[in-house]
Amino acid sequence: MVDLAPQVAGVQTDAAAKPSMRRYYVLALLTAVYALNFLDRTIFNVLIEPIKKEFALSDTMMGLLAGFGFVLFYSLLGIPIARIADRLNRRNIVAVAFAFWSAMTFLCGMATSVTTLALARIGVGIGESAGTPASQSIVADLFAKNERPRALGIYAIGTYLGVFLGYFIGGYVNQHYGWRMAFFSAGLPGIALAAVLWLTISEPKCGAMAETFAPEPIGPTLGFLASQQTFVIVLIGFCLTTYTNYATAAWIPPFLARVHHLSSAEIGTYAGTFKGLAGMAGTLVGGLVVARISQRDDRWKLWAPAITSGLAGPVFAVCLLTPDFSTMVAALALASFLVGFHLGPIFAIAQTVARPSMRALASAIVLLTATCFGQGVGPLAVGMINDALKNDYGANAVRYSLLSAAITTTLGALLFILAARTIRGDIKRAS
Repeated sequence: MVDLAPQVAGVQTDAAAKPSMRRYYVLALLTAVYALNFLDRTIFNVLIEPIKKEFALSDTMMGLLAGFGFVLFYSLLGIPIARIADRLNRRNIVAVAFAFWSAMTFLCGMATSVTTLALARIGVGIGESAGTPASQSIVADLFAKNERPRALGIYAIGTYLGVFLGYFIGGYVNQHYGWRMAFFSAGLPGIALAAVLWLTISEPKCGAMAETFAPEPIGPTLGFLASQQTFVIVLIGFCLTTYTNYATAAWIPPFLARVHHLSSAEIGTYAGTFKGLAGMAGTLVGGLVVARISQRDDRWKLWAPAITSGLAGPVFAVCLLTPDFSTMVAALALASFLVGFHLGPIFAIAQTVARPSMRALASAIVLLTATCFGQGVGPLAVGMINDALKNDYGANAVRYSLLSAAITTTLGALLFILAARTIRGDIKRAS
């Protein structure tokens, strides 16, 4: 078992600050868990068309299943579980939650009605609510402040790795074996990897990268986070950029099917490659670049994400409106790269402006609020606009409904710029 506790409890040692294979093994394993987290979410999106056809559903109902069907209990349970993770064994929480949501993904393939499918999706959300905050808290205890954008940037590539795998596996398996088999293929690997995580890593010392650690009651914890202006403004901005991520994740496959007439396997290939892999590259580059350029000025932790998120808006608008397939694909790849850039730095902000005793809770607040808005509102809003516009625009309605995602990433960029004004003082307060 990989032992991650520092040699001197509560003190940052030189050995703890240096790169170690043990730290990066844990980071790689947690990144794989995060990737399968998003595979289990994303695979539903590439299956929207066959599920809609089998159960005779509207786009609004598919938006509900893609969004609120997942985030309902995800948002309700995430913060209490994160509070527990600030006090108990986070490794155990991640492993159990991982096995549970993987099993619920498998059960999605056994759904016999829209009700049973919705219940299985709720189960996926319940499991995933526990995994990410505890994982990010572990990563924050393994890497010092200036290393976190890079470490959490690596961790965040799991988002787009999962998107890639979800699109690619879902599209291929659906075309050849049906949508139910696609869910089975997504759920089984997670159960096996949960056992690997349980058996091969141990719980790190909480607050290992800080000088002191003392658990605080929930009231003062929430009060401190609310008093950190950077945290509050970034939270609102991240909600807007997360709308962009989830709205596009859910409706790019139908966009490719309806507007550009691609088959299921082609959708998996194009969406997986040009959205998934480009987003993964953007996330990795974002973490590496921001870790370097922010060493002299912490404001670059937000200036850089603001620049790329702002550029993503007009690029995505070109993707939606161009009639040329090659231009659409290129714009989709570039927009995905630009949107992905901000994930690692924003995750790092949530950890860095919070005290060690509240990192899992801070991460949960950011993730759950943003996911509730982004995945809850994004797919549903686009689906509702689709239904409202389909009489006038037919298959092209999805072009115009997805323009809302180009607007939200631009607004999020403006808020990141605003938050940069207070970040240096808030980091000092947290440390």
